[in-house]
Amino acid sequence: MDGTPEALDALAETRYREGDYAAAIDLRERAYAGFRARGDTRYPAVLAAYHLAFDYAAVHGNFAAASGWLERGKRLASVSGDCAERGWVELACVLATSDRDEKDRHIAAALEIARRFGDHSLEFDALAYAGVALVERGHVDEGMRRLDEAAAAARGGEVPNFAAAGEIYCKMLLACEMVLDVRRAEQWTDAANAPDWASAICRMYYGGILTAAGRWAEADHELATSARLYAVSYRALCSGAVVRLADLRVRQGRLEEAEALLTGYEHDSYAVRPLARTHLARGSVELAATLLRRHVSQHGDGMTQAPVLALLAEVEALAGRFSSALELCSRLVTPTPALRAVASFARGFVAARSGADAVGDLEAALAGFGAAGLPFEEARTRLELARLAAPEIAVVEAKAALTVFSRLGAAREADEAAALLRSLGARGRTGPKDVGVLSKREQEVLALLGLGLSNPEIAARLFISRKTASHHVSNVLAKLGLRNRAEAAAFAVRPVS
Repeated sequence: MDGTPEALDALAETRYREGDYAAAIDLRERAYAGFRARGDTRYPAVLAAYHLAFDYAAVHGNFAAASGWLERGKRLASVSGDCAERGWVELACVLATSDRDEKDRHIAAALEIARRFGDHSLEFDALAYAGVALVERGHVDEGMRRLDEAAAAARGGEVPNFAAAGEIYCKMLLACEMVLDVRRAEQWTDAANAPDWASAICRMYYGGILTAAGRWAEADHELATSARLYAVSYRALCSGAVVRLADLRVRQGRLEEAEALLTGYEHDSYAVRPLARTHLARGSVELAATLLRRHVSQHGDGMTQAPVLALLAEVEALAGRFSSALELCSRLVTPTPALRAVASFARGFVAARSGADAVGDLEAALAGFGAAGLPFEEARTRLELARLAAPEIAVVEAKAALTVFSRLGAAREADEAAALLRSLGARGRTGPKDVGVLSKREQEVLALLGLGLSNPEIAARLFISRKTASHHVSNVLAKLGLRNRAEAAAFAVRPVS
């Protein structure tokens, strides 16, 4: 192999694209040493700050080494004169700080340098960073316009840097997940030909969006794939995929699986909602309230925390603390239609339990969730309206909610809707769906579940991968409205009349 630093760097890029991140790090360090031995400073600054600093943090969880590489890159950039490489170092500094003003300064510097030197990959990558920063500050429309432009540039071939193009799409999905912009995420994912750029990080964000969109089988696949990719790449960041999968399991009513997934990942900020919802499902209202209050005290009231504040308002209402619940609702920052629907639902939920008029807020939430493409939240709202309506209307709303919950595989909420229908004298669910809703392969998987086989054993029996077996098991549970493997096993061996 050619031992020049250029050759080592090119091979590192190849290994990176192949997903062999450990080898890429080793090759980049060797390339860095070769460039420095020649006295170069400009490109070694990029290798150190933009590549090696991030890789040490994300792959190895070695934040001391990451800090060292970032500082080395900054030092080299400072002695390199006026050059485009300084812009990449500025961009690397964005990830190293949580201070929003400092982030903005680094992004602005990167954009100015990129445009002055005509570095389009740097320019549009920085533009995507700027978009996310604006969204985080609540300037959603302006931020999304910048993200749209950056994604269009990547789609149009103006971003030759592979890492930068992937980062642009990931930033788009991150922002969409933050503001529940399901429509935009779906449109860009279709336009961008996802498999060509989707990393573990991008799939994690997209899996979260698919969960919100009610496309739970696809979400399951994306999040499982993300977790698998993290295991062989950015291992230190894997908690994000795992806790999003746990959130999906909570929505499906598969609480034992959710609890198992969350174990060891409670530190992830995304974990607070599935953890709190699990406590609620177990009847531990005060434990859920304590967990959510602690999170809010640490993370504040910004737009990104609106769903957490809304959930805490619901919990406070369930505990009978209505003044606290209303105060939390007043703190919600909701610059988008979907988040305004979240706030309307929270206010309606609190009002319904305090005896106040809740219908107006719940009707607003219903319209907002429908327009945003959030079927689970829309069905929850219908169920709340059914509890308040006259019997004839209540039956219609509860049936509509039950239909959606059953289609999604939201077992607990489907049970609630069915119970309400029975209390109204209407026919609720009579039991799990018929096996005819399953594909031939899924029926085979169900039969093996009846024999008590594990996913690896099912995979071996059917000559499929473990990932595919897991995917089929998830589909079986969702389609039949079953909570867990034990219920599936019981269903498989039930007497057929």
